[in-house]
Amino acid sequence: MRTFDHRPSRIVAAGVAVLGLIAVAVACSQDGGGGSSAADPAATATPAPSSTAAPGASTPIACAVNGALTWSDSCTVERALVNGAPVLVVRHADGSFRRFDVLAGGTLAEADGAVRAAVIVNGTTLEVTLGSDRYRLATSLLGNAP
Repeated sequence: MRTFDHRPSRIVAAGVAVLGLIAVAVACSQDGGGGSSAADPAATATPAPSSTAAPGASTPIACAVNGALTWSDSCTVERALVNGAPVLVVRHADGSFRRFDVLAGGTLAEADGAVRAAVIVNGTTLEVTLGSDRYRLATSLLGNAP
């Protein structure tokens, strides 16, 4: 008569241990679900004062993200310094964000990514289109660009 050992085999135990290590590695590599594959700009950006907000403060702006046809006030913008250069960080309601370099001459350019931003100056408003996202920013947010 045959007797069966009801203890888990060494192979099963080793497999469970490997799966546990993989789960820990994946959890540690998560970016927090921010919706962007880039690192959070707050980690590398030093808040700088703008003419309309306190240092590091977020200002609501009009936006139409992900191809939306209507404008909403669900986005915010904050001014920061990255390596001494002024940058605007636009945050979406879903946690994703876009970064723009503040350029001399009162305009913006995309700070990263392959898609180029189209910027139209309309009086005291910048209308910025980047991919399927659109933003309306007050020119006063640019501050004193170098």
